[in-house]
Amino acid sequence: MAAYKRPIHRSLVLGSAVFIAFMCFLLSIQAYLTYSRSMYERYDDKLDDILNYVTKQVDLDDLYDCVIKGERSEKYNQFQELLNGMVDEFELFYLYSVFVRDKLMINICSATSAEERAKGEEDMPLLDSSDAYPEDELKKFSAAIAKDEISYFEENSEWGYAYTACKPLQNSTGVHFGILCADISINELHKTVHDYVLYNVILSLGLGLLFGLILIVWLRHNVTGPILALEKSARRFAEKSRNKKKDPKDLVFDAPDINTHNEVESLSIAIAQMSKDMKTYVEDILEAEETVKTAQEEAANMTMLAYKDSLTHVGSKIAYDNAARILEKDVTEKLVTEYGIAMIDLNNLKVINDSYGHANGNTYIAGACHIVCTIFRHSPVFRVGGDEFIVILKNSDYENRKELVETTRNKFQETENDYSREPWERFSVAIGIAEYKPGDTVDAVGKRADEAMYQNKLMMKKART
Repeated sequence: MAAYKRPIHRSLVLGSAVFIAFMCFLLSIQAYLTYSRSMYERYDDKLDDILNYVTKQVDLDDLYDCVIKGERSEKYNQFQELLNGMVDEFELFYLYSVFVRDKLMINICSATSAEERAKGEEDMPLLDSSDAYPEDELKKFSAAIAKDEISYFEENSEWGYAYTACKPLQNSTGVHFGILCADISINELHKTVHDYVLYNVILSLGLGLLFGLILIVWLRHNVTGPILALEKSARRFAEKSRNKKKDPKDLVFDAPDINTHNEVESLSIAIAQMSKDMKTYVEDILEAEETVKTAQEEAANMTMLAYKDSLTHVGSKIAYDNAARILEKDVTEKLVTEYGIAMIDLNNLKVINDSYGHANGNTYIAGACHIVCTIFRHSPVFRVGGDEFIVILKNSDYENRKELVETTRNKFQETENDYSREPWERFSVAIGIAEYKPGDTVDAVGKRADEAMYQNKLMMKKART
């Protein structure tokens, strides 16, 4: 069996594996985002309730006075006790109120947990300052103080990951003098999210592998297996058909036994039928070979009829090619020493065809050709294209070539400007001539004539504009 760079079975397996991996990746991201968002929303609700409850219990004007005077009041002490109790009751990481000044974190009131008090720790003094906070963290707290809503951010400290909610403290006059912050540990949240995502990845991977296995087995039975069998039979058929000594009886496709009831089975039947049709076709070709040879001979004879253009009755392109070969030979044998070629191209033929129909376009071609033949009556005229004519100038026409060209231009200018005529009778041509020079080929002379005609056409266009 031939070795392929990309066997279809391997491509399907790799494609399935990539698809499964991609789906697992997407599902993992979706699971992480959805579950973590849900968990953070729960923490937001919990911290919002705590901060709103605390701010409702405290006299913010009294607390503002304590900050300004640097002295604790009775209400401040009650606020301290409230924070100490709530930090244990709600299992908070930390519960505190602060403000920022001169790149320092200034304490207003910070909770002390029961565990800390058992170790002999005391409540942090009012207006106690700390320069241990980095500048970017101080900016976050300063921004939170200026807001009118609760801010949230996540921190990674020496005690672990913490999620912080900050509510601005505002007295009755609208002064923002600090923030109330509640920290909660999210180490468990990260672990829960990671475990949940891992579970989803394993589940997705397992389901994907199961799906991929079922898909590959199904494809092997219904697609790739039958295709491989069909490809093997097709290669055997191709080897037999390449035999130089072909025998139509050998052109038989050995169709494999395929019962998939799908497009592969239909393809196998179609190839088998195609091989039968090919066999019949080859047999017909062999039988018709002699007939074809006869037809080719007849076609060669009919080519002679193509020497005359059916519309204008002047020489055709084939006739010109033959005349050019003869002329080339006569020049080589010194039988002809001088001649010229006039290249004539009809103007406006496409406009006539598009505007007035091809019948009038034919009238335009025939009329223009008649004028050319009348002027160059001693030279052969050939129609070599739809709107192109060539005249081989010899003898008296060659001697009077400049006068004949001028006559041609004047005559066609007269017909073009005669507005009493029908549009398809106002003939217009561009003409260019070239003379034979020693060493020239007929083709070289024709090219110079064509270039001269093209220059004449450009001049005519410029004259019209």
